Amino acid sequence: MDIRAVATSPPVAAATPVTATPPRPDARAEPQTPLAPAVSLSIGEAAEARAGSEAAQQGAGRGAYTRDAESQTLVYQVVDPASGDIVIQIPDEVVLRARVYAREASEATVQKPGAAVERRA
Repeated sequence: MDIRAVATSPPVAAATPVTATPPRPDARAEPQTPLAPAVSLSIGEAAEARAGSEAAQQGAGRGAYTRDAESQTLVYQVVDPASGDIVIQIPDEVVLRARVYAREASEATVQKPGAAVERRA
């Protein structure tokens, strides 16, 4: 029995090595300036006065927690002092209504003790 290769593959040339190119200096690059600090801390009467005036300029109303009677949920609301409108409410009104609906639906499916039960054979 004679065993021979079915087909011979042609020889493969060696790959040339790839070298990394050095970074080119960019003529348009500007010198880097140091960044300003993200947070500054000032201790003293002037700092307290400035912090108080910044809070007044923001004009944000005071936030308050209330309890929604229907959904029996704690709600955080920020009210605009000028108009009396609710600016922020967490959870949203839609979520509160969904909770009321879900609670009422679950109470409707639960049978209360002593309720009449229909029996069929």
